[in-house]
Amino acid sequence: MTRRTLTRAGTAIGLGLLIGIAGCSGDGNGHDDDSMRSTSQQSATHDRPDQERADQEQTAMTGTQQSGPSVRGVRFEMADGSLATMDEFQGRVVLVVNTASRCGLTPQVGQLETLQQANAGKPFTVLAFPSASFNQEPLASAEAASFCADMGATYPVAAKVDVKGESAHPLFATLSEQGGEPTWNFTKYLVDKDGNVVARFDPRTEPTSAEIQSAIDAALRG
Repeated sequence: MTRRTLTRAGTAIGLGLLIGIAGCSGDGNGHDDDSMRSTSQQSATHDRPDQERADQEQTAMTGTQQSGPSVRGVRFEMADGSLATMDEFQGRVVLVVNTASRCGLTPQVGQLETLQQANAGKPFTVLAFPSASFNQEPLASAEAASFCADMGATYPVAAKVDVKGESAHPLFATLSEQGGEPTWNFTKYLVDKDGNVVARFDPRTEPTSAEIQSAIDAALRG
């Protein structure tokens, strides 16, 4: 069993606030992106101070490209029920993200597609894993994949998994060795062409940020 660095999840109060006020539609137009993200961030700051500090520290460490744990050979299920392995992505840079359809950050589903298209023609892909670990993904695997597709996603969507704690999927248990396990939906991990985890980005770092693109470029050059 790989060693995991654990961080605290949000309080029940914080989750209740987010679920109550931060749900979003699946039309993919992101018209209320800014207000929804603002609400989510305010709740995170007020209700999850420990996570806030942890995310700031973890974000700070992503500026350098250092090889971390390897995800080679890790198997998982796709949303359509087929089996896959991270070895299938050998030679490609992968941004692994835990997604949710009822979160204030859900517009990032579409932003991830923008990132995917910005790197079209390069050995790069986003790889999404729907998760109910933060109680904001009520959809089953196939439904979650359809939701992402409705928001424009063309990147692969895996089956729904747990991403933190003792029940975390082995892939996320390994990813978490680089900067910590997910503290919220849309935590992002960058895996280089050799299967090494080289960076972690906190949920509020938008997929289209210069920080993420710079890390992708560095991994592509490696």
